[in-house]
Amino acid sequence: MHKNVKIVIFDEWHEKFRTLKNSVFITGFPGFGATGYIATRYIVSKLKLSRIGVILTKYMPEYTLRDEELDVVFPYELYTDTERKIIVLVNHTLPSERLRTEFAEAIAEWIKNKDIKLSILIGGLDTRLREGNEELRWLKTSKCDVELSEPKMSKGLYIIGPLALLIMMMELNRVPALVILPYAEPLRPDPRAAAVAVRKVSELTGMRIDTAELISYAKIIEETERIRREAEEATRKLSTSDRMYI
Repeated sequence: MHKNVKIVIFDEWHEKFRTLKNSVFITGFPGFGATGYIATRYIVSKLKLSRIGVILTKYMPEYTLRDEELDVVFPYELYTDTERKIIVLVNHTLPSERLRTEFAEAIAEWIKNKDIKLSILIGGLDTRLREGNEELRWLKTSKCDVELSEPKMSKGLYIIGPLALLIMMMELNRVPALVILPYAEPLRPDPRAAAVAVRKVSELTGMRIDTAELISYAKIIEETERIRREAEEATRKLSTSDRMYI
């Protein structure tokens, strides 16, 4: 029992939740390119999943908001579809550093107790580490028997933050977990990387999830970045030219 982290399933879902044995669990965090966060939110939206619970922590972020679907959004929310047998944890923000280990422990132990057949963890890998034409790298815990055609994560590279803690706690609890790491832009949201992750989730689960909206959003961001760079370059050249004629 974790005194600082509590997983709360809403009362109306307690009975239905029993049918979720052998489900697939999916989550990610706002890391490189916010890949895990964008991908999980997109999956929830496209599949129209139902919110079944939340995670409460001792040091809860002191904010909430209203989005397209809900009037009150929690920092850490659990969604499901009992027919598709999928559970998605959306982390709208990072847990407090003081609680990240306990946060990861609580999730890993909860998944083990619920007999989840596979956990898919989504992160991002810096695009500067790309070695070929591959879209992603991956790794898995020792109890996971899933193999991907893409190359595994190269030896010696680090995974950091809450995702690293969650992977370690799942290994410790002997939970089958697969980590998907699309190449992502480290300094801005990268919907294109999220689309790679969503396509892989779709392939692994057999659920058809159209990524067209993510690609369209990615093109807008990339075009905005291109215009910004060109404007900065033009400003730099103008500044240099001014100095030449002073």
